[in-house]
Amino acid sequence: MRAAAVFVLSAGVAAPALVAAPAVHAETATVTRTTTLDDGRLDIGLPSGALWVKVNVHASTAADAPVLFATDELTWHDYDWATDAREGWATAAAVRLPEGTAFGTYPVSVEYRLPGGTVQHWTGGTFAYKLHTGVAETAFDRTTTDWDHRQVVLSGKATTFDPSTGTRGPARAGTKVKVTLALQDGPSSSAQATAVTGDGGAFSVPFTPNARVGSATATVVEPAADTDPDATHQVRKTVGAEETRYRINAALDKFRVRQGQSVNVTGRVERLTNDGWQPFTGAPVVSSPDYPNYWDHVVDRPMGGADVAADGTFAYPAKATVTTDVFTHVRPSVYLRELPYARGSIAVPRAAAFTDVKIAIDPYGTVRATGRFSAVECGSEPVAIQYSLDGLTWRSLRWSQTSYSGTSSCPFDISVNGWVRAYYRVVHAETDRYVTAVSKPVFQTRIPTRFSSFTISPTRPTTNGTMTVSGAVQKQVSGVWKPMGGQYVTLIFKPRGESQWYWVKKNIKTATNGGFRFTATNYGDGSWAMVTQPLTGYFYSETKAVYIDAR
Repeated sequence: MRAAAVFVLSAGVAAPALVAAPAVHAETATVTRTTTLDDGRLDIGLPSGALWVKVNVHASTAADAPVLFATDELTWHDYDWATDAREGWATAAAVRLPEGTAFGTYPVSVEYRLPGGTVQHWTGGTFAYKLHTGVAETAFDRTTTDWDHRQVVLSGKATTFDPSTGTRGPARAGTKVKVTLALQDGPSSSAQATAVTGDGGAFSVPFTPNARVGSATATVVEPAADTDPDATHQVRKTVGAEETRYRINAALDKFRVRQGQSVNVTGRVERLTNDGWQPFTGAPVVSSPDYPNYWDHVVDRPMGGADVAADGTFAYPAKATVTTDVFTHVRPSVYLRELPYARGSIAVPRAAAFTDVKIAIDPYGTVRATGRFSAVECGSEPVAIQYSLDGLTWRSLRWSQTSYSGTSSCPFDISVNGWVRAYYRVVHAETDRYVTAVSKPVFQTRIPTRFSSFTISPTRPTTNGTMTVSGAVQKQVSGVWKPMGGQYVTLIFKPRGESQWYWVKKNIKTATNGGFRFTATNYGDGSWAMVTQPLTGYFYSETKAVYIDAR
């Protein structure tokens, strides 16, 4: 039916001879585009239901410009998946303008009629009366690449359609063709290069994709003013990647290392060949705190690396930044079937500090240090009280551990017998987690005291009887023992058979010469002694116990 209608209408070129009664619902549409196809045909965007379509190519946009070409021999076509050409009405053959017409872009008008409607006129289109150059054929020189042969070459041929002759032949020498590869399982998703055609339109371009080539395209770029590039050429072939199997062992020369310093990584790598396991010469080995990236084939946090020597060995420094496992392996590649790795560990102690440190010596000679060790996860870290008699040479008195408090600082509390005069500090010895930390030194001292004499008379007093207690207290000043007046002392008693001491008489004040004399009641058999009462800046002292067998 449609073919017959076109035949009747084409009998009158100037205007249609067929007149139909208006339909109740006439279709309304307009031309959406004009496209010059690669083969020189003119394509019109208009619904498939059109009853009649005619195109006119004009010499210019002037109202009286001559028509260079006109035809209503157009056929409908659906969307072309191969060329991505939109559906529309295309001329039956390439548009050929009068001989001598210069190449260029010419205005197009369209006349058409839809069911139920009258003839419509549309202007605004263009026709590219130019050379049409594109890629006609391509081929890769190999179907796969491998570890030792990574380059692949894409060769092809570019051709040109000349609308003035209606023929297609080799493209001009020097035509630029951009080739784009879509890559899979490689360090990047695509690769591009531009080739230049030689005589006969031939071109070739090498690639080292380090990946599988899933697809490729070739497009003419930077065409001359008289040339219109063809649609992008789709390369139908793909390029695979042959995989290699390897094995590796590696070792680190140390476990604990300071931040920013390096550990030495040594080892050996072999790959499986037709001759068995052989040195994997030239393979790039890398160390990282991350598991090998099987998917993206990248190393996000490299610590160091080197190429494998001819004998399969490798050695290089790896910089440490944090406490971590260290994974050593061949740098990920599409050519590796697996990513075996050697696993090691390093400890990089972090910085830490002491806060709220208090150090003091009590009257009994006990030095106590309290405070907090400020660091994350700081429980059970070793800390010690150290002393120095000259502020230069330090020795440890007692080691202890921090307590876990569930915060970023952990308390400690250490007590130990100290010195009469000394500097004290708290120190954290370096561990796998934290570096050495030292608190500010504190000088602590008290004045030593002693009982220079102590007697009880009579030596065998009666029970509940009176006895006389006497003696003297001294203090040490610049290494010399001198009387200590004004010191308060206490008499204490431990009954026979008991372990508990009881005070009997206190607040007994020594005379200017340090002496004391007083009476006390004897409570029976037991041990007797004198002790000093606390005095700021002085050490405590006591006498030897005197046992009295009361009558």
